[in-house]
Amino acid sequence: MTIRSISAAVGAVQAGVRLPALPRTRNAVIAAATLALVVTLAVAAALGQSRATLPVDVRVLSTGDPLALGATSEATVALRNHAGHDVTPRFSVSWLPYPYYWHIVSGPDVLRSGQSATYKIVAPDSTSSPPDGVRFRIKVNAAESITYAISAPIAKPKRDLPIVNPGLQMWTQRDLATLLYFPAGWNIYQHHGSGDRTTIGPGTVDGVEATRFHVVQDGLPDPGLWSDTGLMQTVPFPDQPFDVRVFSRTPYEAISGGWLLSAFGIEIRDGQRWPIWILFEHTGNGDREYDLPNGFHVRVYDVPAGEWTTRTVDLVALYRQLHRSQPALLSLRLFIAASSDRANDIDGYIAGIALHAAGSRDPLAGAATSVATPIPAR
Repeated sequence: MTIRSISAAVGAVQAGVRLPALPRTRNAVIAAATLALVVTLAVAAALGQSRATLPVDVRVLSTGDPLALGATSEATVALRNHAGHDVTPRFSVSWLPYPYYWHIVSGPDVLRSGQSATYKIVAPDSTSSPPDGVRFRIKVNAAESITYAISAPIAKPKRDLPIVNPGLQMWTQRDLATLLYFPAGWNIYQHHGSGDRTTIGPGTVDGVEATRFHVVQDGLPDPGLWSDTGLMQTVPFPDQPFDVRVFSRTPYEAISGGWLLSAFGIEIRDGQRWPIWILFEHTGNGDREYDLPNGFHVRVYDVPAGEWTTRTVDLVALYRQLHRSQPALLSLRLFIAASSDRANDIDGYIAGIALHAAGSRDPLAGAATSVATPIPAR
């Protein structure tokens, strides 16, 4: 049944349906209901006839999760056109009541009659990526009609990822409260005074794509005494070291007692003790580690200013050193912050976090903890 025949059916209903004499209001309601039923049946019949009638073979060669989203975000699909006409394919992925259309990265725009071709397709965002553990299908629509062909069901086993999207890519999510975009799998936050500015987003420095963290501090008193912004997610406790690739233009600056004027790095919160700050800043005289009087533990990795470098973080060793029990989960925050004690303009880049090669440990692991001279809490 075609759209034209559906229209004809609707016209026949409008012209030929006779109802017994009833009050006008009731008659109108029944007529509307009858018309709706006929139209629904006609459309269903048309869709039923067009269902999976596109004469194209669909074979899924591979699927992947290159960004470690815990979801399928790319696929390679082989098509063969058995139709007597050319087909302009469009790809969608279905596991919910409605499909998500994916982008074609490679493959011909038009699949000629009798032709075979391989297509690489990718999800436009994480929402369009079926989560692990969910059965889904890849559908091929003919752009010039409503016909389609569909793959066999696909199921990827569910995985427990150490960190979701550790490369900080796919900046397609948006916070409805702040309207800020952030990478899939993470959440964004910011806090600043009225005269300060904080920004975070994708950027490139020295040819490396990364995430830029930037804060401009006007030096006037702020609520909480800091302006900061960052990305965070809850992760399983890392049972092996991980590498962080950073480019820092945030120098190590502290006043008496070790109180910091700036901070760029990772904050660890586990709900048990005060947070741990793992910072990537240029000290000029080696790594530093100490406790602040307010309970924060600070570890500063001395990194070269304005150069890419990779440092290894070993939380197992650090927790053992601090005599802390390992939690099942912790909050991992990548952040930059500037104290309102002084005007400042700092930034830094993080290109990603990756599990470290086995057999190599954090050079600071097991080092003695130096405690800063206590001063009154601020």
